[in-house]
Amino acid sequence: MSAPNDNNSNASAINPTFARRKAGDDCPMCPDAEGDDTVATLPSGRVHLQNDANYRGYCTLVFRRHAIELHDLSRDERAQWIEDVARIGAAVSRLCQPAKLNVVMLGNQVPHLHCHVMPRYPDDPEWGHPPAFRRPRDRRLLPPEEYAQLRDALSDWLASEPTPDKTRIGEN
Repeated sequence: MSAPNDNNSNASAINPTFARRKAGDDCPMCPDAEGDDTVATLPSGRVHLQNDANYRGYCTLVFRRHAIELHDLSRDERAQWIEDVARIGAAVSRLCQPAKLNVVMLGNQVPHLHCHVMPRYPDDPEWGHPPAFRRPRDRRLLPPEEYAQLRDALSDWLASEPTPDKTRIGEN
């Protein structure tokens, strides 16, 4: 059995960029800047709406400070993180009505805690399978007006709904 840090050492030796990012240097999510894709700033971080017509409503939550793993957070930070992920999921479910939500925290490319809240639809290109990573330039974009309307609706919902308990997700 290998020592617990062997995998970290191997990853750092193979990919020095990953090692720098893991240490918080050159991390593309530090600081998480507000931009045109920003939906809301929640207690645990900032919410960004991805422009992807195949996964309408796909959001990412970026943790407010440099942390890598969920277990790196304090108990209170973890509880808030989960609450915020649930709020985003409730908003996306209510506004976009997907068949299912995928909630994913990876960090293999950018070792900064972030969560993908990805709505899934029966007609999406990878229905029934985990979605493959696609760079923004490879995505089918929503028309600009539709993207702006969705961003504003998510922003309004997240600003007005303190918890997912206030809305029954299955009701219209």
